[in-house]
Amino acid sequence: MKKLKERKSTKTILAIALSVVFFTSAISTAVFAVNGDESSESDPTTSSSVVQDSDSSDTSSDSSSESSSDSSSDSSSDNSSQSSSESSSDNNSSSTSQQSTTATPVKPETPNNSLAVGTKFTVGNYMYMVKGENSVSLKGFAKNVSLSTVDIKTKVTYKGVTYNITKIGTEAFKGENGIKKVIIRPSITDIGKRAFLQCKNITKVRIKTGTKIIRKGAFRYCSKLKTINITSTVLTDIRENVFNGIKSGAVVNVMNEPVRTLVKANIPKNVTVNMM
Repeated sequence: MKKLKERKSTKTILAIALSVVFFTSAISTAVFAVNGDESSESDPTTSSSVVQDSDSSDTSSDSSSESSSDSSSDSSSDNSSQSSSESSSDNNSSSTSQQSTTATPVKPETPNNSLAVGTKFTVGNYMYMVKGENSVSLKGFAKNVSLSTVDIKTKVTYKGVTYNITKIGTEAFKGENGIKKVIIRPSITDIGKRAFLQCKNITKVRIKTGTKIIRKGAFRYCSKLKTINITSTVLTDIRENVFNGIKSGAVVNVMNEPVRTLVKANIPKNVTVNMM
């Protein structure tokens, strides 16, 4: 009987102990829950920190967006400015070009009034024949003209066109007995065949620096011709009978040895060749 009472007493104690433990656990849980809520409410740092991070992220995003927008805007502005500048420059250049063209109009070209090859014309005391676009040969005296000195110039102008006189034509002054002196200027490169044939009163001839060729019989039978001065150093061709029939004892004066050799090979034996 006693043992039975002891067992019941033990069970009661255990039940009370378990109740106390359960009650204590419930109280601890409630306290923890209350503390947790108070901690959430009373710790604004964490909440503020999260909000601040969010704001920072938004600010960073806004800043990045603004930077990108500004950069894009600046780039667009620069491109627009550059395009505008280039367009303005092109417009200014075009305007300047137009102004320049307007300020200095192109002069019309002077028409070429050169005569056809073979055309003859007279200027002053002489007659000429066109050889090329800008050159003529001397064909002799103009009609009813006779001069004691033939002084052949280098150029002649006819109807606004200037020609170089480069040749004395074939038989240009044949038989002109009024001629006493002949001066051939540097532009004359060619003395034609029989140019002064039988001009019996010529006494002196001066052939200047440009003459390259004296053709057949140019001064043949100029019976009074006694002095010939050749200053041309480019004379390379003297044809036959150029000085045949000139005055016996006549003298030809030349500038260099090659011309002297050339002349000496083409003159009569009674004519002397000297160096100037």
